[in-house]
Amino acid sequence: MRILEVAGPIFAEKGRRETTIRDIVQAAGVNQAAVNYHFRDKDGLYAEVLRLATHTAREQEPAEDAPAEQRLRDLVRTSVERLLGHQRQAWHTRLMLRELEEPSPAFVSLVDEIVGRIMPRVERIVAELNPRLGEEERWLCCHSLMSHCNGMPKAEFFLERSRPGWGERAAEERIRIMTDHISRFCLAAIGGLE
Repeated sequence: MRILEVAGPIFAEKGRRETTIRDIVQAAGVNQAAVNYHFRDKDGLYAEVLRLATHTAREQEPAEDAPAEQRLRDLVRTSVERLLGHQRQAWHTRLMLRELEEPSPAFVSLVDEIVGRIMPRVERIVAELNPRLGEEERWLCCHSLMSHCNGMPKAEFFLERSRPGWGERAAEERIRIMTDHISRFCLAAIGGLE
């Protein structure tokens, strides 16, 4: 864990290509054999750092028998907590921004895994909220919902500029406000589509 916690900020700062194992082992106070033993090589270590950065808050599977509105709210809250929660660190965002600009094979694989796990749940929720939607419209609604969940919390910089005092509010309050808004907004949008 110490290797991962040290490697994350270094990868975020220097990038995957420019970071060396030597940078990491010196900062962690371990030898290269420890990295090789636990992660095989730099790519293996990088893949685990990405996993750590994207799973700071584990998705909790809502009960499938809960109403679709509640499952949507639970999904939104989990997403917002992952981006704004106390476990989130600045290097997580910097690393993700680097990956969105130039995706690594490890990131592509991780995104495929996350999409494969989450999107079927999101699609079931959207289908229950509005059974009138065709397959493509339902797919677009799923991506709109996830874009709100992932994009709006990342816009903290802009929120602070447009709402003085926003950044001074406790994280739990910001999470609650954002969860309420995104949930209500998406419920209204999905339900209103024909």
